[in-house]
Amino acid sequence: MVWAGSILCAIGSSAIAIIASATGFTPGTAQLTTALPTASVFFGLSVLDYKKTNPLLIFGTTRTWDAYPALDWAEANPAAGQYNFAPLNSYIATNMSRGRQILYTFGRTPRWASTAPDAVGPYGPGQCAPPVISAWDQYVAAIVTNAAGRIKYWELWNEPDQASSYCGDLATMVTMAQHAYRIIKSIDPSAMVLSPAAGGRAGARWLDSYVKAGGLHTFDIVAFHGYEGAQAERIIAIVDAYRLVLSHHHLSAMPLWDTECSWGESNIGDDTHRAAFLSTYFFLHWSKGVDRVLWYAYDGDRKWGRLIDTANNLLPEGVAYGETYKWIVGATMTQLCAQDQNGTWTCSITRPGGYKAQVVWNSIAASSLNFSAPAQMTEYRDLSGGVHPIVGGTVQVQNLPILLETGPGPH
Repeated sequence: MVWAGSILCAIGSSAIAIIASATGFTPGTAQLTTALPTASVFFGLSVLDYKKTNPLLIFGTTRTWDAYPALDWAEANPAAGQYNFAPLNSYIATNMSRGRQILYTFGRTPRWASTAPDAVGPYGPGQCAPPVISAWDQYVAAIVTNAAGRIKYWELWNEPDQASSYCGDLATMVTMAQHAYRIIKSIDPSAMVLSPAAGGRAGARWLDSYVKAGGLHTFDIVAFHGYEGAQAERIIAIVDAYRLVLSHHHLSAMPLWDTECSWGESNIGDDTHRAAFLSTYFFLHWSKGVDRVLWYAYDGDRKWGRLIDTANNLLPEGVAYGETYKWIVGATMTQLCAQDQNGTWTCSITRPGGYKAQVVWNSIAASSLNFSAPAQMTEYRDLSGGVHPIVGGTVQVQNLPILLETGPGPH
C-alpha cells in the first residue's frame, strides 16, 4: 500500500454528463449481475506475515502486495538474470494449502533495472520509476513461467496514479502493460490479467486516460482500490465512476475487482464504527456488482484495516467480517441495497429452501430508529453473532447492520 491521503476528487461532472448521455448509463443505478449464490472468492484478504499468521477467518482470494518476505520484484530479482522465487513458492504453497486463489501484483522496480535509479520513493531508490523494458520483459516471463498453473491472476501495477508508487509517464505504463499481457498469455493462456489498480473515484479518470492511450487490450479484469474516507457508502460513487468509464469504452461486461480496500487512513472512530464500515462496505460492493473485494489487511496496521489484536484474537471488526461472510456466501441478492427517506438502507437476499432475509442499517441517524420488519421475518442477527427474536414487528436500526430473517440461516 502506498497512499498519500484520501482521494476526494471525482471525475468531473461535465465528463460524467457526457458519458452518461452517450451511453445511457445513469449514475447510482446498477443491475444484479447474476442470480447465482455468491461464492467464497468474493471475499479476499491481504495477509502480510503469511508464514506466522494463519488467519482465523475464511476467504477465497489473497494478494501478494506488501506480503513478506521477498515477494515483490525488487526483492525477487536482485540483479540482472538472478531470480529468487523460493519465498514466492512458499507463499503459493501456503495459500494453496489453505484453499486461496492468488493475485500477484507487479510493482517496485529493482534499482538496477530502473530508468531513474535515484528516484525517491517509500520503498527505496528507483522503485517508483518505470523499468528498462528488456528487464521488465525478462522478469514477467520468469515469474509467470515459475508460477504458471498456480497463480492465475496478475495485476499489472499497484496504484499507478500515485507518484509514490509509479513516477513514470502514462505512455510507458501502457507499453509495459502491452508487453506483459502478451508475455503472460503466451506462457499461460488460462491466466487472467488485471488492469493497473488506481485508487478512489479519481482512479476512474486515470483508467479512462489509460485506455485512451492504448491500454484497451491489456487486461481481462478491471482492478481498482476503493479507499475514499470513513463513510462506507462512498464506494457507490467510486463504482459508478468506473462503470461510466467502462460503458464509454464498451467494456460494461468486464469483471470489476476492488483489489485493495478498507477505511484507510481515515479517522473512523472506535471498533463499533470499524465493524459497521466493514460489513456495510462488503454489502454495497456486492450490490454494485463488484466481483471480488480484497480487504487490506488482516494483520496490518489498525489504520489500514487490521482485524486482529496483538494476541492474534479477532477484533470486533474481525468478528463482523466473519458474520458478514456467513450472511453473504451462498446467498443471492434479490433486491439491491437502497436507502429510504430516513436514510435507512435495506438489501434483500434469499437462500435455497425458502429462506429470506433483509440486511438493514442507518449510518446517518443521530440515534437508533424504529424499523418495521417484513411480516415474515421472525428473528434478526447482529454482527457479534447474536440471534434475537423480532418482537412486535419492529427492530431498532443503527449504524451496525443487522440481518432480519425468516428463520435459522447460516451458522
